Amino acid sequence: MTGGKKDLQGVLRTWDQLPQWFRRLIINGVQRNHRLYHWLIFRHSDLKDRANGIAKGLPPTELRYRVNAALDAESFVEIGKRCAADINSALQKIGRELGTFAKVLDFGCGCGRTLMHLRELAPSAQIYGVDIDAKAIEWSRENLTFGTFEVGNAVPPTNYASDTFDFIYAISVFTHLNEDYQFLWLEELRRIAQPGGILLLTVDSSLVGEQDFVFRETYEKGLFPAWYQNSYHSREYVFANFSSYFDVLDYFPGLINGHQDAVMLQKQFANKDPGK
Repeated sequence: MTGGKKDLQGVLRTWDQLPQWFRRLIINGVQRNHRLYHWLIFRHSDLKDRANGIAKGLPPTELRYRVNAALDAESFVEIGKRCAADINSALQKIGRELGTFAKVLDFGCGCGRTLMHLRELAPSAQIYGVDIDAKAIEWSRENLTFGTFEVGNAVPPTNYASDTFDFIYAISVFTHLNEDYQFLWLEELRRIAQPGGILLLTVDSSLVGEQDFVFRETYEKGLFPAWYQNSYHSREYVFANFSSYFDVLDYFPGLINGHQDAVMLQKQFANKDPGK
């Protein structure tokens, strides 16, 4: 039995021996302190992963949680695999193959949940990732050595030259940006995409009704800024607004991980002035 597993079992035994009322008092106090609460649940999950021998090659729990909203390592791996496969499927639906792209950017890559599996489907491509999460980028640089990673800013520009990438994808990014930020980033993605380049952006249409765009500040306090919460787009909104920046090639409801809609875009060969 490893030392980590022994330590974890000892902690759990001590916890179980405490009176229930006292455990509840501790839990309530910890939950009111969001920073302490998150630190403890992440620490507990990391210890459990190491004890079960499944932590090797994966980011720590805190980094996984920021992109996966779950503590378990298994769902992080499975969702990443599925998203990579779904990206490939979406491209095939518009007559393109993932393996034909030369420079691929994961915009909002986090700690590489999708990118680490996408590599297998595009072995000859130069892979890039950008994210505002400096800790996630640091981990990716150290562990995902096949890619080139940059810490991004909350607002444009990026450090990439114009007309760089022939394929850009953003999973669960525009599902969180407020309206002002999404337009800023659509313009920047247009700048760094090659003429004729393909983009795949995901949106969530599950809560739109009379409103075509809904932004709700519903994320856990302290984890994300106010402009990065939960956004919902209707299909009609996407076609009306995203078309100011790109040609909208197609729209596939629920294609990405069985939940988010895939918006397929292409940068025009001739420049087009944006206008909302």
